[in-house]
Amino acid sequence: MNKIILISILLLFSGCASKKGPDLSPNASRKTIGNMPEWFINPPKKEGFRYYASTATSQDMQMALDKARTSATTTLAGLVESEWNGLVKRAQEETGLGVDSDIIDQFSNTQEQIISKRLNDISISEQTVQDEKTDKGRIYRAYVLVEFNEGAANNRLLAQIKANEKIYTAIRATELFDEMEDKVAKYRKRYDN
Repeated sequence: MNKIILISILLLFSGCASKKGPDLSPNASRKTIGNMPEWFINPPKKEGFRYYASTATSQDMQMALDKARTSATTTLAGLVESEWNGLVKRAQEETGLGVDSDIIDQFSNTQEQIISKRLNDISISEQTVQDEKTDKGRIYRAYVLVEFNEGAANNRLLAQIKANEKIYTAIRATELFDEMEDKVAKYRKRYDN
C-alpha cells in the first residue's frame, strides 16, 4: 500500500515537472536583433531630459510591458538619485559649510523631497511589443523608453531653495546655484515657446 502511494506521488510530481513553459530568455535571433527599435539601440539626446531603455519578456504581453517599464524606471530613477546626491556634497564644498551644518541638512532634505517625487518627472516616451517564437512556445518581448524631465525637477528644487531663506542665502553665491538657475531658465524657455 505504501509503495502504491509513493509511486502515485512520484508520478504526480514527475508529470507536473515535465510541463515547462517557453524559455523567457532565449538567445537573440537575427530577427529579434533586426526588429529592435532604433530608440532602444540609440536613445534620444534632448536637452533637459534623460532617457533609459529596457526590454523584458513574458508569456503575457502586459507582464512583459510591466517588467520592462519597471526595469527602465527603476534604473533611471536610481541614476538620477545618485547624481542628485552629489549636489549635497558639492553644496558643502562650494559654501564652505561642514557636514553637520543645519543649512546643508535643510538643503539635503529639500533635495530629497524633490527626489522622492522624481517619478512625477519620469514618463514613458516610447514602447513596443513583439511576438516571438521559441522552441517551446510564444513569448512577448517589450521594449520601453522612459524619459526624465530634469528641467521640471530642477525648477521645483530651485523654487524650494528660494523659499527657504537660510538655504538661499548660503547657496546663491555658488556656481551650483548659477548652474541650476541656467538649467531652469532653459526649461522655462522650452515651454514658453
